Amino acid sequence: MSMDLQEKEKIEILQQIGNCVSENGAAENEENLLQNFLPLRDYNKLAEDRVFLITGGRGTGKTELFRILTSCNGLNFIINECDKKRFQNIQNAEFIIGYIASGDGAKQFPSQSICSRWIENKSSMDINAFWTGLVCGVVVRKYHDVPEIMKLMNEYLESELKDILLKSNSQLSKWWELVLEKEETCMTFLDEVDAYFQKCGKHIYITYDELDRICSNYKDLFGFIKGLLNFWYEYNNRFTNIKAKIFLRSDLYNSKALQFVDASKLRAYHLELKWDTISLYRLLVKRIANSGSEAALRYLSEIPQLLKEKSDELGCLPCDSEQALHDFTDKLIGKYMGKTPKKGKSYSWVPNHIQDANGELTPRPFLKCFSFASNEMIKHSDELNDLKEDHLLVPTYLQGALVTVSEDRVKELTSEEYQWLTELIDRLKGKTMLMEKDEFLEYLTPDLWSEEKKDELPGRTKQEIYSVLLALGIIMETSDSRVNVPEIYLYGFGLKRKGGIRRPK
Repeated sequence: MSMDLQEKEKIEILQQIGNCVSENGAAENEENLLQNFLPLRDYNKLAEDRVFLITGGRGTGKTELFRILTSCNGLNFIINECDKKRFQNIQNAEFIIGYIASGDGAKQFPSQSICSRWIENKSSMDINAFWTGLVCGVVVRKYHDVPEIMKLMNEYLESELKDILLKSNSQLSKWWELVLEKEETCMTFLDEVDAYFQKCGKHIYITYDELDRICSNYKDLFGFIKGLLNFWYEYNNRFTNIKAKIFLRSDLYNSKALQFVDASKLRAYHLELKWDTISLYRLLVKRIANSGSEAALRYLSEIPQLLKEKSDELGCLPCDSEQALHDFTDKLIGKYMGKTPKKGKSYSWVPNHIQDANGELTPRPFLKCFSFASNEMIKHSDELNDLKEDHLLVPTYLQGALVTVSEDRVKELTSEEYQWLTELIDRLKGKTMLMEKDEFLEYLTPDLWSEEKKDELPGRTKQEIYSVLLALGIIMETSDSRVNVPEIYLYGFGLKRKGGIRRPK
């Protein structure tokens, strides 16, 4: 069936919204990394040398930030122009990978299975030597051809250790005991390297990500993480020009098993990645504006104060005007999720329904709501003729998308970091929320898990597992001690709730 130009443009814009989030999240096309990236105001804190710990829930953008820092000229695209004047060090800053578990960079480090076997019966001193060796290895590999660094390597690192760190850093068994034995001279080596960087005005940031995958046993993760945080808690202050940026999941940092230094002492060194409704809509607008579609760009440009001037690297950037974002959703969907205000305002509906039990918002589910709804709208393009003005989305398709987003979110969790949830989901499937706490706790009894999954459990008792689910925002406890599950997880868990969302027919 032939369509007039206006309808073709509407479908083209919907296609761009449908493509606003990639299927594999963190592994987005490198060429589109900056075009898809939205610098948030809080990211300016990354330029502060004292901030070495960056935490956030799954999907808050930790890995995206890590990749921007280590592959896109560091902080230049992360902090705004005004703040760049305050942080002179970013002009001579270099971010190098201190640990990563996937991709080509992972081959520089010991594998998960090696680390899992190695950490058995290791003391805190042993683990400190592990991280000391990895830092030395990173410096040796990156700067071995710098004459001054080479001189320091020859002076402080024995020939055998130097060669191993340069060629076989992933082979933990070859260098760990040597580092443990010579840890004092290894630290002196790093002190002298730091002094050299200070002299030449160069700032080095050792950057860590995917620490949750350093070993397969959940309880052993905390030995590695605690050791790394303790190392940089001491040396981030000692070193002047060698610093760290550690990206870590919030649930691991907040876990009782970590038992790191007093939280009040760490506050000055810590940045928590958080998203609000305005930031989420700004990200959506940025992705649509940089999709390469002239029709989509015109659609957005007609809304006053929605877009700024285009940047060469970051592309089109959205303004900070909340009113303009309200106007955007009014134009895209309509002011309300129905004919009357009864079903809520369109602007707040998606954020309200994708937040977790802790009230936290993340970009990926938000973008997917609009992506899935747009793809469904294209399948029913005949309904475009019934929409008023410039509306492109029928509210019922957004409501239906929430179910798919929940299923997708849970699938992501169970296929990667939280595989232990799979057996719990099987036990809970078909149950109705709200549920009495005592009944819910029975489903968390560790003996109900298969033997091969017990090591992955984040607790040894049902109460400990319950606390982790609370921390993850998967469940919430009501004032009358009943358990509830937010919609972002409800449908993916196969749970029911009276009055819940129904898929559109």
